[in-house]
Amino acid sequence: MRAASALLADHRVDRVGLLGRRPPGAWGDRAIAIDSAVGWDVSVGADPASLRSVTIGSGGDVSWAGPTGLARSLGAILGSDPDLAATVVGSELDTEPRFGFPSPLGWLGGRENEGIYHCPTRSPLAAVIAIGGTRTMAVLDHREFLDGALLAAGVLLATEGHNGPVWHAPDRFLALCDDVGLVLADSVS
Repeated sequence: MRAASALLADHRVDRVGLLGRRPPGAWGDRAIAIDSAVGWDVSVGADPASLRSVTIGSGGDVSWAGPTGLARSLGAILGSDPDLAATVVGSELDTEPRFGFPSPLGWLGGRENEGIYHCPTRSPLAAVIAIGGTRTMAVLDHREFLDGALLAAGVLLATEGHNGPVWHAPDRFLALCDDVGLVLADSVS
């Protein structure tokens, strides 16, 4: 629903179909409930095979349109093997290394998984950071909004013909994230 809302606000999107869900009346006639994704340009999730798809993990024509893809995209911009971290839902860890997420999250411990530190928090906020040398790039937002905006940016990337992980086009993916309302903080220390 968050991705659909972000897409409806974008001037490049004519219509959004919600599979098995009725859109809120306030969304008007540009959002409709549908029984099948056949005939649409892009689907979120791998359904059906003949349709371009966007996924938060592997498997889609545009893949990793979620926090992992955002972290790797930020890292690609920084280059030179940056530290990547993203919050996940869970009880905070008292472990090293610790990552300084934007306020109000603060310093969180994490565990590495495939090059990204996953830092649990019970906060309704979510954040992704990339730290390279003296430069830090970060995104912080409400978890549902962040997830929906990342999927919406992935859909827009798919409409442009991109194939593969979002970090294969990091500048474009981050520009589309900005288009759908995410704010990227970039600092030099």
